[in-house]
Amino acid sequence: SSGINAEWPLRPGLKEWYKISEDFPFKNIFARSKNPESQKQRNLSIACSRLRDIIQQNENKIKIINCGLRLFSFTKEVFSKCPYRLLQEGAHFTAKYMGAKIFEVSLEDMIKVLGPDTGVPKHTLHPDLFEKVKDLPTGIVVFYLPASGIIPTMYTCVYSTENGVKAYITEDEKNHFRLILGQEPLMTKRELKKLEAMENHRKKKIETAARIALENAQKENQEDKEDAEKTDEAEPNDQNEEIEKDLSAEEINSDS
Repeated sequence: SSGINAEWPLRPGLKEWYKISEDFPFKNIFARSKNPESQKQRNLSIACSRLRDIIQQNENKIKIINCGLRLFSFTKEVFSKCPYRLLQEGAHFTAKYMGAKIFEVSLEDMIKVLGPDTGVPKHTLHPDLFEKVKDLPTGIVVFYLPASGIIPTMYTCVYSTENGVKAYITEDEKNHFRLILGQEPLMTKRELKKLEAMENHRKKKIETAARIALENAQKENQEDKEDAEKTDEAEPNDQNEEIEKDLSAEEINSDS
């Protein structure tokens, strides 16, 4: 891991995009790359000053696999004009230094955003919030719900597009927040996939049972047909035997 210093090329752009305050501890930001000046550090994490000093003093002696709390992740330009997007993992920390792209929301709007992945049309948000987010450029912002009663302060990374917003967090994080807000958890993709597999198995069993029943019915019909044909063949023979018996009886009587 290497520290991000004041000469890092993307630092000004990152500060400007989120209006990060001057007291933000950039000197405690680290990246895994050996070259801290690289413009494409995958993740940017923050560590406390003591850990920063230990890392810098022993950088060539120990190998750091992971360091601190992840705050930003590199992203493509099509996703956001800012090369780094906020990460939910460190949203509660970064939000304290942000002067832009952070919005206080109502409980109702927070619940909407934590709904299904289809997203929420911006015009359905509270009018005050809609006015603030309607012209936002595409990218990650933070929705902030103040603490109220038993509900703690909540920071949620939200992906804003031209016409809508949706929570940009994992399914487990979303359900965690929903439970905190007194909402039923949503089914995860894993659970939906399992449910779909169970339904497909049920349908397959029904289809198999129907096929076996049809085959048995056809087999029974065939057996009944064969029995009927055997009966039809046997009846003429029986009649011939009776005729022969009658003729024999007549011959015996005539001889007498």
